[in-house]
Amino acid sequence: MEKVEAYKAFGIFGDYDGNAPDTSTVCLVATEDLAKEVCAKLNMAPESYNIICTDGFEWSKRFAYREELTENPNVVCKTFDDAMSEIAPDYEYTTDE
Repeated sequence: MEKVEAYKAFGIFGDYDGNAPDTSTVCLVATEDLAKEVCAKLNMAPESYNIICTDGFEWSKRFAYREELTENPNVVCKTFDDAMSEIAPDYEYTTDE
C-alpha cells in the first residue's frame, strides 16, 4: 500500500430516494455548511438542473451531499459561486433567492 495525503471535502450528488441509484459526485465543496447551502439552492427546483438525469425518475430527484476524501485540494470549491459555476455554468441564478 502507498501512503497518500487526503483532504476531507463534501461531495454534491443526485439522490433518487432509493427509486434509482445515486449518481456520482458532481462537485466537491470545502465545508458542510457550504454543501447544505448548495443543496438547498439546487433543491429549490432540482428538475431544472440537467447535470444529472435518470429517465423516468426525475420526479424523485434531489441533491444531497456526502463526506468524501480527495488527494487534490485544488478541485474543491470554497465558495457558493464557485460551486454553482462548476455545477451549472450556463444556469442563471442569484444568491438571494
